[in-house]
Amino acid sequence: MKKIAIFILLFAFCIVNSAFSQNTYDVKYAVEYVLKDYRGNEINRLKLYRNGDKLKFTTTANKGKDNEQTTDIYVFKNEGKVYTATITKNFKTGNRHALDMSFIGMQTGVYILDLGNDGSVFNTNARSGTGNVLGYECTLYNLLTSPDGGSTFYMYQDNLTLKHFAQTTTSGTTLEAVSFDNSADVPESIFTLPSDITFLDY
Repeated sequence: MKKIAIFILLFAFCIVNSAFSQNTYDVKYAVEYVLKDYRGNEINRLKLYRNGDKLKFTTTANKGKDNEQTTDIYVFKNEGKVYTATITKNFKTGNRHALDMSFIGMQTGVYILDLGNDGSVFNTNARSGTGNVLGYECTLYNLLTSPDGGSTFYMYQDNLTLKHFAQTTTSGTTLEAVSFDNSADVPESIFTLPSDITFLDY
């Protein structure tokens, strides 16, 4: 009887532990963002793919022109590394950084809090209610507010930026998701680093 009781207790513990250890945010999705200036003119588009601990951002500037440039950013959470590949008609370059949520945010405009939020910027003091993007409820964070403008983030599941606008009295940009699919097929092949690029450490 003791053995049965111990087994039941262990089984119950495993179930409870599993429930608490599950992510409270999606880890598989495909998102497309549009970046616009303060007049509403489209500047660029950005795609984000995630499957577990692997992410990839991709954007193309000057599409169809001689100076077209594609930038792919690969994020490997388990490895703690970020790889950036820049490809143009005439050259390919790559660099490698330590994983840093702020670095990714500055490069893409998209902040993902489970990639290393230390609470110095995205914290309870910066929260200012909720909002909606594509029908998804988001936590709002107001950052760098001043009489001349500020920066507001819409964070889905309090983790992923779906919208970010930064405005002053004379300028500003808005990055907003125009599609979000958390049932998308995101194959492992998407996260394969280009074999013809040497990634230099920075």
